[in-house]
Amino acid sequence: MSEKIFISYSGGVESTTMLALFGHKATPIFSDTGWEHAELYKWLDTVEAITGHHVERIRRAGETLPEYIARAKYYPSHMSRFCTRMFKIEPIDEYLRSRTPCELMIGLNYGEQDRTGNHGLIEGVRYTYPLIDLKLTRESCIKILESKGLLPKFPAYMQRGGCVGCFFKRKSEFKIMAMESPAEADSVAELEEKIQDERGDWYHVHSGIQSIRGLIESERRQMRLTFEEDVEDRGSTPTSCGVFCHR
Repeated sequence: MSEKIFISYSGGVESTTMLALFGHKATPIFSDTGWEHAELYKWLDTVEAITGHHVERIRRAGETLPEYIARAKYYPSHMSRFCTRMFKIEPIDEYLRSRTPCELMIGLNYGEQDRTGNHGLIEGVRYTYPLIDLKLTRESCIKILESKGLLPKFPAYMQRGGCVGCFFKRKSEFKIMAMESPAEADSVAELEEKIQDERGDWYHVHSGIQSIRGLIESERRQMRLTFEEDVEDRGSTPTSCGVFCHR
């Protein structure tokens, strides 16, 4: 039986480099928590269109990450990263377990040789690190992707963490999300409010943010005030910028 080959795909620089180099012989698999940013879903479609390679989407059976958080009334944190284990690693492990023998390519670059990646050890799965074998640094990967028109460029609110409500995000990222992706910011605030209980404790999405709702509404209020001040400076009738305002 010939060994099937899969790429652990996240949409980032290293995994997209593996897809660009090995997509002709390996299937990229993406573990979808059900709470990924809209921009990431768009990027998956773009990658498929450019490369012609299908990205297999995998989900945990039964419920999405936000559905689980709401039901359990328990938010992931630095001390309890169940989100990665339950909604990223385990779905991929389950997918691979039924397809052995197989190989899983993991996208660690040449500067990350001291890591192994967040994957379980499934019998019959061979774990490989092709970027390390090829001595490709992150800078090398970026050059490869630029030459192929495949360099991912995500909004500033996606710099840390993958999911919409990732606790790894900085306060500044939630502020930017409040303005640039309001529906996603509101979904985080709604989930934080939903997991509170009758004991009066407050379970925070981010340890440094008292309330996501308070943060995003404060940011939007400040933006409105800034806009009104700008309008007053120019007069009561704002001017049109032409091309972008009246498409």
